[in-house]
Amino acid sequence: MEQKHEQGTVYVDESNLDIVLSTKPLNMFQLFWKEIKHDKLALFCLTLLTVIFLGIYIGTPIVESQVDVRHTDLLRRNLSPELARERSEPTYQTFLGTDSTGRFMAPLLIVSARNSLNIALAVTAISFIIGLTVGVIAGFYGSYVDMVIMRITDTITMLPNFMVIITIISIVPSRSVPVFIMLLTMFSWMGRTRLTRAAALQNRNLDYISASKTMGTRNIVIIFREMLPNMVDVVVANFVLSLAGGIGMETGLSLLGYGMGMEYPSLGTIISNALLTINLDFRWWNWAPAIILVVTIMLCITFVGNVLQRVADPRQRLV
Repeated sequence: MEQKHEQGTVYVDESNLDIVLSTKPLNMFQLFWKEIKHDKLALFCLTLLTVIFLGIYIGTPIVESQVDVRHTDLLRRNLSPELARERSEPTYQTFLGTDSTGRFMAPLLIVSARNSLNIALAVTAISFIIGLTVGVIAGFYGSYVDMVIMRITDTITMLPNFMVIITIISIVPSRSVPVFIMLLTMFSWMGRTRLTRAAALQNRNLDYISASKTMGTRNIVIIFREMLPNMVDVVVANFVLSLAGGIGMETGLSLLGYGMGMEYPSLGTIISNALLTINLDFRWWNWAPAIILVVTIMLCITFVGNVLQRVADPRQRLV
């Protein structure tokens, strides 16, 4: 088809016109899948992370129904995987030998990984809800509200968070899981607040927000119905990356002896219990599997999170 204009004749290809007009914008999941297919390393990390998570959360109920991972037996202490299979029935329990108190390392590793992930997920989710709410309020209202919120955030950020957490844990009479999660959450929401505030400041003066205000829509409705859906890409990417930090913080505190101990074993607890020279030199099964699992999970989460960041920022996309 041709159309005549003053500047000349314009030819329109009708065969491709319907395709162009029918093209819909891709949603976040479609963009993520399109992006990760071109990043082979991230795709491998996503697959590996899925296998690890399924193995941990499906395997833990099976393990707990068959054996008490906290049960000790000094007659089988510090057995290598080979000796453990010789002295006991060769099953998955004997696959990684025993530790210094006679606990089988394989089932203990599975249950500890579940506990570490549960704590990290809880801390990340709660701190993200707090940071998201506080940040979007500061960015949307601005002025004195923004100033007060950000000065409080800056003050908490300047504190030596790790040392403050250790100090509080040391003086708390009961070291329970909810208390441990609450303490980690107290010092984990500031970064989310800054990110959400920056995104809210970019969106507060856009046309769709101005139109909603003109129509008399309440501010709370504008924030949660209009603004937050347009920030979901950045929010999800930061949530995934924050999960790796939560695992690292929990592991670090448990490694230093400020975790839950063997009452609620974690990957950091396993490593902490093996911090003896003889274990580090000759009993690799006491600490190496836990370290490898922690590093693998954190690296996989980081690579997948980087893909989500590219989805949120079109300038960084590979495709």
